[in-house]
Amino acid sequence: MNMPEAVFEYPGIGDFSEVRYTLSHGISPGRITIRAAPAAIRPMAEGAALFRYAGAVIQMPDCRLDQLTVETSGDGRSVMRVEILDQRWRWRFGQLSGEYNVRIDDGDAIASGTEKAPQDLARLCLQAMGQQRFDVSKMPNLLRPYVYWDYKIPALALADLADACGCRVVLKIGGAVAIEPAGQGETLPITLAATAGEAIYDRPETPAALKFVAAPNVYQMDFDLAPVAVEPNGDIVPLDDVSYAPSLGWRSEPLAELGNVEAAHRELAQSCVWKYYQIQPKFTLPGDPPTRENMIEKIAEVLPLLPHQVEADKTPDKTLRRRPPWVYGLFEKGAATFPQIREHEQPDPELNETPQDLYARGFTVDHHRGLVIFAEPVYLYRQVDDNYEVHPARLKLRIACQRRDKQTRGVVRFEVSPQKPARQTAAQTILRDDIAREVYFNHQSKKVVSNEPDVKRQAEYYLQAAAKELQAAQPGTLTYDGFWPIQPDGAIRQVSWIIHSSGKGSTIVSRNREDDLVDMSYRERRLLERVVEMSRTERRREQRGERR
Repeated sequence: MNMPEAVFEYPGIGDFSEVRYTLSHGISPGRITIRAAPAAIRPMAEGAALFRYAGAVIQMPDCRLDQLTVETSGDGRSVMRVEILDQRWRWRFGQLSGEYNVRIDDGDAIASGTEKAPQDLARLCLQAMGQQRFDVSKMPNLLRPYVYWDYKIPALALADLADACGCRVVLKIGGAVAIEPAGQGETLPITLAATAGEAIYDRPETPAALKFVAAPNVYQMDFDLAPVAVEPNGDIVPLDDVSYAPSLGWRSEPLAELGNVEAAHRELAQSCVWKYYQIQPKFTLPGDPPTRENMIEKIAEVLPLLPHQVEADKTPDKTLRRRPPWVYGLFEKGAATFPQIREHEQPDPELNETPQDLYARGFTVDHHRGLVIFAEPVYLYRQVDDNYEVHPARLKLRIACQRRDKQTRGVVRFEVSPQKPARQTAAQTILRDDIAREVYFNHQSKKVVSNEPDVKRQAEYYLQAAAKELQAAQPGTLTYDGFWPIQPDGAIRQVSWIIHSSGKGSTIVSRNREDDLVDMSYRERRLLERVVEMSRTERRREQRGERR
């Protein structure tokens, strides 16, 4: 009985000796490799590739010629090697811009008009890639990952999104695309056509522990402010310690003229005296236990300050916008209320009750030095005998900050690990810079407000997704006679169709493993794709003149 011959068709390719194509996970194009006599090769630039054997048909549309190479066989004859890319060659192009799932308010709320579920984000990517047939229904759809795309290649955006959701981008036979949960899918079919292979227990190289690491913690703090001054060399020092302080001190010094300051330093003094205030240390941040380890001993531990508060207000278009920094407290408000004698009063943080204590005149925040720089002198008068002395205003700055480790100066991040601390030294880290623990003290309810429960919920999802991918699966590779239209899914990672020099066709299918001799692994391809994307981003930064 004659065995049927396997057939391969592509426009411009006639006779051939060998053909091989591997369909794998990911966004990098798969290669169809054909070897044939040079006289039989006149390939078209684009076209559909078709494998046919004994009634089975495998068709991959929209392929593109990549390269032609002349090789010399063992008997001295010339052989043409043709490389054809599957439809994913088009995915190298295009652009996608957008910012979605923007966190505001206490970090739990999402800005109006920015909320997109993962499936919606995937649809945006696939549409920008020009895909008309796709299925995203298997993607987890409860999370709301933050994404920022600035002219990003849509396929790279899709791959990043799929990785974040524990999924894979999977090209199907016939050209459709699906987002499949990694490691989940069909088993290897056991039939009489299976001629060789193995199904094994492959214990993966697992870390000792998994650790979820969020973005740096964000705290809203009411910092005490104290007056400072600028030394001639630029150093910031307490006002009373500045080198050009008048001999009788600042309390009896005329505010406008500062006539008792040396003429050489008077202009400098007028620019900063009673105008520069700096945040003070010796406090614990809201939500942190008041232990010695958590005491902020130096302001460098919370610098630079952030440009906003944690709390937010609704704007007229019903979106939420972070509040800008506020300064409030006890200060002279002008001649109409002079003098204000407040010997025993302290700033009231409940500004709904004392709105008059909110400083409404001009000031700026020097975020890197922890300074509040006022447009005019800010102070309090205090009566001493029959005179009034100038004293520091009792001020607070309400602003958001992060916290730095005392020894390493690294920013402190929220961590979640299901394992015991002893095992976490060799942990695999899942870093999510779009999820941050945010904390502030609500002065109306007198309670600490935190989005920590939401952060933990998202951490559990990512930890479970990572654990599933690391679980010992049922991997294996089987070889089948003929062409089998087996679709890749989350578990079926590679399908290869081969026409041997004898004319016989075969199919090789790998489940939860990859044949490194066929192609780079999925992780290697993703690493290469990320390196290319990082280089592209760095070039754009250099073109804009930005520094890292």
